[in-house]
Amino acid sequence: MRHVQISRSAVILQLVTFVAVLLPHLNWLPIWTTLLALAMVGARLMIHTGRWPFPHWLIKLALIGAGTLGLIFSFGGNAGPEAMVALLVLGLALKLIEIYHRRDALILLFVALFVLATAFLFHESVWVAAYVLLVVWLLLAALCAIHQRPGRTQWLPPFKRAFGLLLPALPLMLVLFLLFPRLEPFWSVEISSPRATTGLSDSMSPGDVSDLALSDALAFRVSFDGNQPPAPAQRYWRALVLSQFDGRSWRQASPGQLSRLREEKLIAKAEPQGYEIVMEPSGMPWLMALDLPLAQAQGQRMTPFRTLVNNAPLERRTQYRLESVQDYRLQPLLTQQEQQHYLQLPQVGNDRSRALARQWQQDSNGEPELFIRQLMNHFNRDFEYTLTPGVLGRDGIDQFLFQTRRGYCEHFAGASTFLLRSAGIPARVVTGYQGGEWNTYENYLQLRQYDAHAWTEVWLEGAGWIRLDPTAAVAPERIESSTEQFFQQRGDTSFSGGRGFRLQADWARQLQLRYEAFNFAWHRWVLNYQSQQTDLLKDWLGGLDYWRMILALMLPATAVVAAVMGWQLRQRLRAGRKDPFERRLQRLQAVLGQQFEPRQPCQSLTGWLRVLATQWPEQQGRLEQLARLDERQRYARDSDQQLRQQMLPLVDQLLRAARER
Repeated sequence: MRHVQISRSAVILQLVTFVAVLLPHLNWLPIWTTLLALAMVGARLMIHTGRWPFPHWLIKLALIGAGTLGLIFSFGGNAGPEAMVALLVLGLALKLIEIYHRRDALILLFVALFVLATAFLFHESVWVAAYVLLVVWLLLAALCAIHQRPGRTQWLPPFKRAFGLLLPALPLMLVLFLLFPRLEPFWSVEISSPRATTGLSDSMSPGDVSDLALSDALAFRVSFDGNQPPAPAQRYWRALVLSQFDGRSWRQASPGQLSRLREEKLIAKAEPQGYEIVMEPSGMPWLMALDLPLAQAQGQRMTPFRTLVNNAPLERRTQYRLESVQDYRLQPLLTQQEQQHYLQLPQVGNDRSRALARQWQQDSNGEPELFIRQLMNHFNRDFEYTLTPGVLGRDGIDQFLFQTRRGYCEHFAGASTFLLRSAGIPARVVTGYQGGEWNTYENYLQLRQYDAHAWTEVWLEGAGWIRLDPTAAVAPERIESSTEQFFQQRGDTSFSGGRGFRLQADWARQLQLRYEAFNFAWHRWVLNYQSQQTDLLKDWLGGLDYWRMILALMLPATAVVAAVMGWQLRQRLRAGRKDPFERRLQRLQAVLGQQFEPRQPCQSLTGWLRVLATQWPEQQGRLEQLARLDERQRYARDSDQQLRQQMLPLVDQLLRAARER
C-alpha cells in the first residue's frame, strides 16, 4: 500500500473515535491505562497543531515497555479477556501518536472495531447496544474520512457516506441476528471484573449483614407465575446454612462434616409456586431460592440443607427457573450424629448466655415451644433493631444480650441459635435475603443488597426444621415491609446516608421504577433469546434439521450476493453501451480525481485539464495538448473522428502515467 497522507479532519475523527471506543471500558480498566490513553490523545493533538514533533522511536519504545510492565503488574498471570482487551486498548492508545498515513489509520480503525465489540463482554444494557451502534457510525465516518484528499477538511460528507453504508447493512444484520446460532463458548466468556460482587459470604460475624444495608446494589429479580408474589412476611430467600460456631463467627460445615449429613427430606403440604430468577453477577456460586425449592435447575446442585449452588461462580447475569413450597415439613427425624452436629458450641465462652439458657430450660420444663416463646418475648421487651449496634468484643453474645441490647438481624439470629443450642435444642443460622420491592410496571420483585437477612432454623421433634426469625419479635415492620420503607419510616439517617442515588419524590420514584422495569425486560429478552430463537426457527422452518438451518442461512446470503452481483452487472452493461472514447475519458477523470482535485459539475473538461497541468507538471504537455484538442472538438469545425484519433493516445498515456504514479 502506498503511504498516502490523511487529512487533518481525518486525524481529529480518529481521536474522537478512539475516545468513543474507550468509554464503555472505563469502569474496569486500570486507572493508569485510562490516564495513559488520554495522555496519548493530548499528545496527538499537540502534534496535530504543530507544537510537538512526532516522537522519536526511543520514546515509543519506552512507552511500550512501560505499558507492558503496567499490564503485568495489573493483571499478573491472568491472561483472561480483561487483560487481552486492556492490551488492545493500550496498543490503540500508543498507535495514536504515529498515525499520519492511511495505512496507520486503517490499522487503528480495524482494531477499534474489535475493541468496540468487546464492550458486550462487560455490559448487557440496551443503552450500551444503542451506543455501540452510534460508535459504529462514527467509526465508518472516520474510515471514509481517511480517503479524503489531504487538503480537504470537510466534516459532513464522511458522515453522510457512512450512513449510506450502514443503512443497507441493517437488514442483513437483523437477518443474521435472528437466524445465526449463538456462539456459546464466546458468549459465556468468564469475566472477573469488579462488577461481580456480593455482600454475602460463607461466614457471618456481628456487623457483616448490617454493612450490606449500606448498599443499594441490585442482588436479583424475580417474576412469579401468574404475577402473584408471596406475602411480604413469606419472602424468605435462602442462600447459605451456617452450622459451625467458633465463639464469634458462624460458618458452613466443612466438606468432611457435610459428607456425614443426609440430604434433608422435604414433605410438601401445599401446591408449589413457580418463579424465575435473574441473578446479578456475584463472583460466588451460591444461588437464591424461595424457602424451600423442590429441585434444582440445570447446571445447579442442591446441598443437604436444600440450598442451591451453581456449578461455577456467577461471573455474568444468570437466569433460572424454580418451584418452591412454603408449607412443608423438613427432615422430621434427625439421627444422633446429626443432632450433635446442630448442638455444636465452643467449650468455653459466653457463660452468662449459657446460664440464661439453662434457666429458661428449667422454667419451660424442657418444652422447646415454651423455651422459644420465652426467647421471643425477651427480644420483644428490651431490645432495639438498629444499623449501629456498636462493636462487640470477646464473648460478643454476652455483651449483646446483657449490655448493648442493640443489634441487626445477624445479632438476633446468632444469639438465638446460641441460646437454643445451649438448651439442647438443635438450631442453625440461615443467611439470604428477605422482602424486596414489587415493580408493578413489569410485575417482578427486585431485591437489593440492603435486603440481606439472617434468621434461625430450629429443629423440633416431629415437626422438623422450622424457621424462627427473632427480628420479627424486635421489629415486625421490617418483615412486613421492605428494608428501605422500614428505615424511611423510622428516619434512620445511617441507612439513607449510606445508600447510592435513590430518588425520593413520588413522580421521580415512578420514573425510576419505569426505567428499572425497562432494563429488566431487556435483560430477560437478551437472556431468553437463545430459547426464543430456537422456538422461532422451529416455527418458521418446521423443524431444526441441519439441512433446514443451512438453507435458512444460505438463502438470505445468496439473495444479498445475487442482488449485489446484479447491480454490478447492470452498471457494466450501462458502461458498455457508452462510446469507447467517452468510457476511457471517464476512467481518466475518475483516476485523476482521486489523486488531484476532482472535476466539478460546473467545470468544463478543458478548464479542469488546464488546472491539472499546474498540479502535475510531469504531464503538463499532454494535459494542455488534450485540453486544446477538446476545445477544437467543441468549437472548431474539424472532424470529430480525426480529433478523437489524436486524443485517444493522449488519454491512454495519461491513464498509464496516473496508475504508475
